[in-house]
Amino acid sequence: MPEDSETIAGYKVYAVDATANEHEEAETLPDRSALKSSQSEPLRYGHKYSWVVRLIRRGTSWVAPVDVERISTESTDTKLAAVQVQKLDLRDGQAKVIVADSRYQDRQCLNIFEQFQRTFSLIRLRGNGVLYEEPKRKPKGSLGAPRKHGSSFKLNGAHRAADREETFPLGEQTVRVQAWQKLHFD
Repeated sequence: MPEDSETIAGYKVYAVDATANEHEEAETLPDRSALKSSQSEPLRYGHKYSWVVRLIRRGTSWVAPVDVERISTESTDTKLAAVQVQKLDLRDGQAKVIVADSRYQDRQCLNIFEQFQRTFSLIRLRGNGVLYEEPKRKPKGSLGAPRKHGSSFKLNGAHRAADREETFPLGEQTVRVQAWQKLHFD
């Protein structure tokens, strides 16, 4: 691992993602699967691989692979990424953050971070996503199970001001970060 690998505010920075390796003509290849990630893409066949990498230097595409595993047809990108992040947490006890795109915003991947003390996630959420506020408490003596969700909170149409907001320069761009407390996924 290069000594000048990316560290921000004392946290090592890692990324997780999946890539496809096409094998169009290898019809008898064991565990070959369809490699289609969106409806607009043509259907292709081959294997997918899940990568956990350490980011080397801001503003470049250089990374240091830490773990690469083939995603079997019995698994998913997010299931395998959760296992890989768990192994990374056990191997490296230093503070670190895992960055990922919106594909990794599902429960299988996000729930793993609840058990960590020094490993955190920074995952891009889809702009049209919906989170939920905490439900109102049920009055004592009322029948039925307590509610799991409060009002819906649409990310592209937030109906309340952010609990915290920061703007800062990053290279030639300006980054705006907004945070809302006490929201959860369905």
